Amino acid sequence: MGIFVFPRAGLFVALFAGVPLALAQVAYHRYQLGVGAMVLAGLVVEILSHNPLGLLLYMAWAGLSGVLAGELVRRHKSFNFSLAAISGQIIGFSSFILAFFYFKTQGRIFDEVQKQLYLAFDQVFRLYLKHSPASLPVADRKILLGMEPELFKSFITVLPGIGVATVLLTALVLVSTVEGLLSRKAALPVSRGVDKWHLWDPSIFVLIGGLALIAIPNQMSRVLGINTFLAVGTLYVGQGAGVIVSYAKGRGFGILFWILSATFILLQPLILIMLGVVGVLDVWLDFRKIRRTTDNNPATEG
Repeated sequence: MGIFVFPRAGLFVALFAGVPLALAQVAYHRYQLGVGAMVLAGLVVEILSHNPLGLLLYMAWAGLSGVLAGELVRRHKSFNFSLAAISGQIIGFSSFILAFFYFKTQGRIFDEVQKQLYLAFDQVFRLYLKHSPASLPVADRKILLGMEPELFKSFITVLPGIGVATVLLTALVLVSTVEGLLSRKAALPVSRGVDKWHLWDPSIFVLIGGLALIAIPNQMSRVLGINTFLAVGTLYVGQGAGVIVSYAKGRGFGILFWILSATFILLQPLILIMLGVVGVLDVWLDFRKIRRTTDNNPATEG
C-alpha cells in the first residue's frame, strides 16, 4: 500500500517485507511458522486495504517469495538457483492471477490496471516537477505536463523491463539479506552469501547487446534494448552490492554501516546505478579475487 502513497519508501519496505517470513521459516520450519506468519500478515493487509488485489500483490511479492526464500536457504540451495526459483515464483503467480482476472472480467482488468498505473505515474511525475532540483519556469512545466500522455506511453513500453528488474531485485534482496543474517550467526557456511556470488562472466555480452540495440535508430530495437538493459543491469547491481558487502565484511563494519547505507539508498536511489557500474567493472577487475577459486570450484558462483 505504501508504494502508491510513498513510492520510494514503500518500494524499499516492500523489497524487505519477505525477510521476516524467510527467517521464521528457517528457524521453525518443522512448525511451518513462515507459512503461518504469511497467512496472518495477509489478513492484516486485507483488513487495512479492503482490496483483494492488495492481498494478492502481497502474496506474490512478499508472502510466498519470503517463505520460498527461507526454504531454499535452509536447504542450502545455490544462490543462482534461489534467484531463479524466487523470480519464477513471483512471475508465475502474478501471471496466473492476471490471467484469472482477465478471463473473469473479459479483459477489463487490463484497463483498470492501466488506469491505476497512469494515476501512479501522474502522481510521481507531478511530485518530480514540484520538487525538481532546478526550478522550472511555469511555461516549461505546462509543456512537460502536456507531454505527460506521450511519456506514459513510453513508460508502458519499458514496463516489462521494470517489472523483471523489480522481481530480480526482490529475489536478490531476499536471498542476500537472509543469508547475510544467518552467516552472522554462523548458521551458514562462510562460502555462501552475495559477497561470494558473481554472474557468469559472458553475461556481460547480453548487457552490451542491450546497449547496442538502444543505439539502433529503430523504435522496436530500442524498446527491446532498454528492457534487456534494465533486467540484466539489475543483476549487475546485485554483483556490485556483493563487492561492497565483501569490502565491508573484510573491514569489520558494524550494523551502523548497514543502517547508513540503507538510508543513503532510500534517500538517493541513483546509488544503485553506482553499484551496477561496480558490478560491471568486477567482471574484468575481480575486486574480490574469487574467480581464481571459482575456476576450481564452480559451486562458488551459486
